[in-house]
Amino acid sequence: MKQDVVVLLTRAPYGRVHVPEGLRAARGVAAGFDRHDVTAAFTGDAVYAARASVDREALNMPGHIADLFAEDGEMVVDAAAMAERGIEESEVADDIAVLSDEKMTERIRDADHTLDF
Repeated sequence: MKQDVVVLLTRAPYGRVHVPEGLRAARGVAAGFDRHDVTAAFTGDAVYAARASVDREALNMPGHIADLFAEDGEMVVDAAAMAERGIEESEVADDIAVLSDEKMTERIRDADHTLDF
């Protein structure tokens, strides 16, 4: 049965494996038998990984992102977490949608399941 899944990316991107492993999990859930609707949500310190200037190759992100998009997954970033860290919307990568605090909360609340990385 198809369900709505939000994968919360919450940790700083460098020196950790949480962001690429969270994206790997997101693509796996999206590609599974039921082809769940998956959103990878950058929040907390993971918003640093949502910037266009981040070295995605160094973080082992490109393959996971391509596979997630191939399964109609999406990536979003928390505008409130960005503001707390001084990140402007213009700094966010083009393939990541910026959601207001209200929209991010709604997306998480309405999900059937969440995974935290």
